[in-house]
Amino acid sequence: MKINSKRIFFFYILLYLTLLIGFYFNEDFAGGYKVDYLIYKNTISAFNLDLKNSLIFYEKFTVMASPVFLLLLNYINKVLNNDTFVRFLNLNFSLILPYLFFLCLQVKYSDTKKYLLCLLPAIIFISPYFRSSSIWIGPENLSLIFFLASVYFFLRHEKQKQNLSFILLNAFFLAMTAYIRPIYFLFSIYFFLKFYFNIKFSKNLVYYIIFNMLLSLPAFYYVFILKVNFFYAALANGLGFTNQINQFAITISIIFFYSIPFLLNNYKNYLDIKNYKIINFIFSVFFIYLVFTYFNYEERFGEIVYGGGIFYKLSNLIFKSNYFFYLIVIISFNILTILIFKENKNIDKFLNFILLLILIFLEPDGYYFHETYDPLLYFVFLLLINSQQFLHFVEKLNFKNLIILFSFVIIYYCTSITKYLFFFVSQI
Repeated sequence: MKINSKRIFFFYILLYLTLLIGFYFNEDFAGGYKVDYLIYKNTISAFNLDLKNSLIFYEKFTVMASPVFLLLLNYINKVLNNDTFVRFLNLNFSLILPYLFFLCLQVKYSDTKKYLLCLLPAIIFISPYFRSSSIWIGPENLSLIFFLASVYFFLRHEKQKQNLSFILLNAFFLAMTAYIRPIYFLFSIYFFLKFYFNIKFSKNLVYYIIFNMLLSLPAFYYVFILKVNFFYAALANGLGFTNQINQFAITISIIFFYSIPFLLNNYKNYLDIKNYKIINFIFSVFFIYLVFTYFNYEERFGEIVYGGGIFYKLSNLIFKSNYFFYLIVIISFNILTILIFKENKNIDKFLNFILLLILIFLEPDGYYFHETYDPLLYFVFLLLINSQQFLHFVEKLNFKNLIILFSFVIIYYCTSITKYLFFFVSQI
């Protein structure tokens, strides 16, 4: 079948209609988004009663959302005064995310056929987390919109390295991202290093540093002057050596899971023993020792274990133990080292390593969920990480690769529906 702009347009209209159907039936197959939204509403009710004390003693609400996000939600609710319309507005505003993804892809992969690039952002519509955050208002989609805007101007900078406006716009939108979802400030480390390697210690870099300092002043005043440590409890929960091992093992298994459709078109490369160096073996032995000895996600949360990722859940569901999960962790560790380090210059290896660490530490609270990484990982894989595997996937994009990718996201969406229905039935 011939693909043209009209067919692509109708394809996206169909995807949009599925969102509207989900909105009508209050879809929440990701789980927890409706509950979170109700918690946010209760919190902003307290804001209306006593805004000053609510902001100063914000940690008493025990919500993970930024106060900036809740202030914004409170303002919109006051102006529109219609819960359903506010949610519908959020759904339509969320459509900016796939469009921004397309713009970023277009900048980075200018030689790839445009009609194929147009199809890639459709995977976002099949993400259960994007859909739930569109239907039930949360900070996830808004923060990712700002994040992709920052990535867009970063990619523009990559094309025109001396253009100061792109550098400052990247800083501005990343700051907006962090004000909505504070943990995303970690990406500023990557962008700073990237800018430094691109333009060295130049006048533009000094402007970038000063601009970032100005943008961070409200947050600095709120956290360090007023001493409102609303994220202290979350950080405290994630401390401890065992929690660090849990974090590393679970997050790299999740990152590996989302890389699977990109690996399949060149899977023989990862079966070739020649690609695994002696250093892989040494680190694998050391890492598996740490995981076997210290991994203990169950004890951390008692009988009900929240999160853990799909491989952890499958290991306990099918094999009633963690041994399958341990195997996946070692496979993930070795394949990811090839994926992000092979055929790269030392600078790119270093920057890829920084990105990997940022992804690992995106969950500081000791709970590890797919929603933190979906659809974020698709943006990082295809737009930021310098890996030949991801580059070739888009540069040589064809219908076979698209079918593999869409099959993967559809299957995962169906598993989310199954999990939701199983939980719903169990509550009856």
